[in-house]
Amino acid sequence: MPNTLRVAEANLNLDPHYDADAPMTEVQAAKLQKLCDKLDEPFDAALNQQQAMERIRLLEDQAD
Repeated sequence: MPNTLRVAEANLNLDPHYDADAPMTEVQAAKLQKLCDKLDEPFDAALNQQQAMERIRLLEDQAD
C-alpha cells in the first residue's frame, strides 16, 4: 500500500508560485535543516527551491 501521507505532504509542499531559480523557502529550509540534523548531513543554505526539494526528497528516502 502506498504511503499516502507522504504523497499528501508532497502535494502540500508544492507552491503554485514555485520558482526553481529562487532561494529555498523558509519551510524548505526548516525541513531540510531538521533532516540534515537527524541524518548528520551538511546543511546548504544556498540551495534554490528546486535543489532543496530534490535534497529533501533524497534525505527523506534515507531517513525511512
